[in-house]
Amino acid sequence: MLTDDGKNWDTTAPFQVGDIWDMDYTPVDGTRAPHTEDVLVSQYRSVGTEPDLRAHLCSRVTCWQGGTNQLFGGVLRYTSSNNGFVSQQLGIPDRSTWFWIPDRDLTLRSDGRHYDYPDQQGPRGLVYVGEAEPLPTLPSGTLVRVSLARWWKPNDADPSLEERCYLQLSGWF
Repeated sequence: MLTDDGKNWDTTAPFQVGDIWDMDYTPVDGTRAPHTEDVLVSQYRSVGTEPDLRAHLCSRVTCWQGGTNQLFGGVLRYTSSNNGFVSQQLGIPDRSTWFWIPDRDLTLRSDGRHYDYPDQQGPRGLVYVGEAEPLPTLPSGTLVRVSLARWWKPNDADPSLEERCYLQLSGWF
């Protein structure tokens, strides 16, 4: 969901998790998978709130359950710092955001910016991009919203490094 001029909404936007909005929107032309759900919002008005968002979501979508291998069609790979990403070379999932119920606790790293899922191959990291203060632990069974950041690579990266969409966690219910 983008502003009508194609920009990301900032933190002053009126939208809050659990709000219900009536919106006029158009699809974004030329989207690059997996970010095909992007829309340009031209008008909006609040119509209420959902009192039990977890139950509402779980009754309408099939949440991913289990380990990180269940996320985004199994195409996630990990950096040497254990942060998840997808790349063109490894395969592009059919969506850039969804809901996951992890079967193990997610623990906040000492950097206060990443959550780790304990895996046999080592911790599997998700950068936290939500607005709420991060909790030290998200217990197994917590419904979390995961997404993939837009295509990106560092400006000083080796030219052979392809752009990636990094794994993010933006909230829990």
